[in-house]
Amino acid sequence: MIPRRHSSHFETADASVIHPLACAVRATIRKLERVLEFPSYNFLIHTSPVQEAPLEHYHWHMQIIPRLTKVAGFEWGAGFFINPTPPEEAA
Repeated sequence: MIPRRHSSHFETADASVIHPLACAVRATIRKLERVLEFPSYNFLIHTSPVQEAPLEHYHWHMQIIPRLTKVAGFEWGAGFFINPTPPEEAA
């Protein structure tokens, strides 16, 4: 989900953005729950760092990712994947 008006920082969004976004999030989660039978999900907000000035090249956005596989929040948010296999077992 992405707002129509450009903004690089989620925390600067006002009620005219947040209210429709909340309605869209609620509708999306309800549909996910109905179709996928109440799955766990990860909710990610991608925003510029708080200390940064507004960035022309970046647009904050949100993701709702149902957990249907072993990949979880850290992997989705960071883009890095954790291998839970101990090195002795992998060898």
